[in-house]
Amino acid sequence: MKGGSGVDKLYKRSTIIYSMNIQTVTFHNMSFVNVTKPGELEIKYLKNNFGFSALHLDDYTNKTQTPKIETFKNYTLVVLDLPCFNSALLNDQDNGKAHFPPVPFPQFKETEKRRRIISSQVDFFVGKDYVVILHDGNLLPVSDMFAYCQKTLRNREELMGEGSVFLAYKIIDALVDMSFLVINELSTMIDKIDKELEKKPSQRTLEDISTTRRNIVVFHTMIKPVLPLFKELEDGKHDDLNGPMQPFWGNILDHLRKIMDRVEDNQELIGGISESNESLLSAHSNQIIKVLTIFSAIILPLNLLASIYGMNLNLPFADDHFFFWKLMLIMIFTTMAMLVVFIFKKWF
Repeated sequence: MKGGSGVDKLYKRSTIIYSMNIQTVTFHNMSFVNVTKPGELEIKYLKNNFGFSALHLDDYTNKTQTPKIETFKNYTLVVLDLPCFNSALLNDQDNGKAHFPPVPFPQFKETEKRRRIISSQVDFFVGKDYVVILHDGNLLPVSDMFAYCQKTLRNREELMGEGSVFLAYKIIDALVDMSFLVINELSTMIDKIDKELEKKPSQRTLEDISTTRRNIVVFHTMIKPVLPLFKELEDGKHDDLNGPMQPFWGNILDHLRKIMDRVEDNQELIGGISESNESLLSAHSNQIIKVLTIFSAIILPLNLLASIYGMNLNLPFADDHFFFWKLMLIMIFTTMAMLVVFIFKKWF
């Protein structure tokens, strides 16, 4: 089935095929192939049946490629790195429920474990009559849209009836929209941190700040290299993906720019919150040090007198039976005098 020329021979019209970790939905002459966590067996199958380059398949296996678009013989390869959390984004993932269109994230709970953003690579092989997608299962919109096509003939006609490039566009658009959900959760986390700082900062707050700053940096590094790709598509530099689809890519580029703007805004916001928190901690530490320093200054002369008269020597007034009380009065007077000076200087 090299170049997709044998799709009609292997798959019947509007059928669903399962092979290894490969799921296929066909509609007329169009095939939507969903490959989750491909292993050696799946890679060999794709190479033999679709004629994909071994180098392109190895790119996914080794996860070494940056986002790119390449045209090769009878297909176009689109490699994207997109952000997702290291835990399930939606609780229904294991239940096999489809969420297309995607549903919003729930609000961030106080007791929820901190989540870290990771990079999830997805490779699109877009041929004349097929779209083959390789991914690790973390990007739910791919599985959701596949399940959506599984349900009814009408759904397949909606997504697959306009051709392979349109189907790839719809899936990429859903993946980009998922990034809005990720940035929404980051914004929710920043609001939570801000409220905690107003009440009573804790060690958990510091850890939340560190994790959020790290997540935003990772998010930024993933979105930044994707922007030029869709700028090229908007400018019509990839013939196989352009044509009547050229205006649609500009829509995704606009979404990515909005996401980047929000990422940069959140980066500045969490940076300001972090600096404010550090200033508060520094001021609190300085206050403690100031109080301890004042106590040390008060105790120093008293400790000096106590040390002198604690020595076993013939000291002045040592034979005076009332000198102990006199010494105590001197020490009390010294303490009060120093406190008055500190208060007058507004050091205390």
